[in-house]
Amino acid sequence: MAIVTLCFVKKDNKILMINRNKPPFMGMWNALGGHKEDNETALECAIREIKEESNIIVDNAKLISISTWNYDDDEIYVYVSTLPDDFDINAYPLKIDEGIIDFKEIDWVLNLKNFGVIEDLRVFLNDIKEEQCNNYHLIYNDSKLIEYIKK
Repeated sequence: MAIVTLCFVKKDNKILMINRNKPPFMGMWNALGGHKEDNETALECAIREIKEESNIIVDNAKLISISTWNYDDDEIYVYVSTLPDDFDINAYPLKIDEGIIDFKEIDWVLNLKNFGVIEDLRVFLNDIKEEQCNNYHLIYNDSKLIEYIKK
């Protein structure tokens, strides 16, 4: 079983997202994140991935979910990290090897008419807005989320 991280970097009412250049979910907006390396914890992975993908250094992140999906037997560790009030987001959007990263309004991400966002993000963002921590099993058919079950 592999561990992957999904990292929501929050600034006020915005989330830092990546529009991916490669599969899975190529061309869709996603949170930052990636696979945990053997020598690190899930939290260390989240902090590393945030830095690698955005060049933003965060000191900590709060674990909000350990979830699974029907793609494979990976566990998804979902974190949120809040940037300080004085953090300047004017350097974004920013093009990187993996895609384009930019801060997006949370309500833009949550809008059901927005078909360019990976659907499970809405599940986790609603929990972030409600300050809840829940674990889920996400069921996809191809790239379409068809069900999520609270564990």
